[in-house]
Amino acid sequence: MAQVQPNVPGAPAIIADTGAYNASVATQVRDITARVLGIVPDRVVEAADFVADLGASSLDLVELIMAIEDAFGIDISDSAAERITTVGDLEAFIRSQAPAAHRPAQA
Repeated sequence: MAQVQPNVPGAPAIIADTGAYNASVATQVRDITARVLGIVPDRVVEAADFVADLGASSLDLVELIMAIEDAFGIDISDSAAERITTVGDLEAFIRSQAPAAHRPAQA
């Protein structure tokens, strides 16, 4: 089981086997989103739209993107951020940023 170490000092490593990696990303995204938006984590599900379902403002979205970048040690461009509208979109983007050697195998 490999670990992906983000580029941010002090950020937790992400376990990069198929199941644990996906669960780790989902859990971290749920926790960060709930904290930034001030909502209960149970509302943060894969299909939830940040604006329509979770009530995020444009300022909330900027803060969320910054928190995700810090937590995972990645950069999310403005154009990529515009395409991320759901929790699932964000999780998929984060997974796509893992180094190729650490990405879960595609079925």
